[in-house]
Amino acid sequence: MSFELQTVVASGLILFLLLMFQGGLVPINQGLIWGLGSRDDARKSTPLQARSARTIANHIEGMMLFVPLVLVAELLQLSTSLTMIGAGLYIAGRSAFAVFYLAGVPYLRSAAWGISVIGIAILAIPVITAAI
Repeated sequence: MSFELQTVVASGLILFLLLMFQGGLVPINQGLIWGLGSRDDARKSTPLQARSARTIANHIEGMMLFVPLVLVAELLQLSTSLTMIGAGLYIAGRSAFAVFYLAGVPYLRSAAWGISVIGIAILAIPVITAAI
């Protein structure tokens, strides 16, 4: 498996861990009975739960750009040092982003997000070049 595909798996793992974290917050904050029920009576989320939901949404948005680029690069056999750097920056940025966002660290969170976007842009260069 190429490094780029390994980063897709890593991105999925990050998403899985974020979902498990978010799910674990429900019984702690809203109670186990409510969490296991239909949740028809809405209960207020804590700030950490709200940050968790936003982190997950942001991660999914990033994956929607990253995963197709990796798959196209893989299908076209475009694995180069450039695609590996891009994929590595994406995973490093997303990992740091998740930690910083959940911890409520504002400026480093944005910097980590920027690193992941740079990774996507670097990965996109050979894919776009091949398409032209």
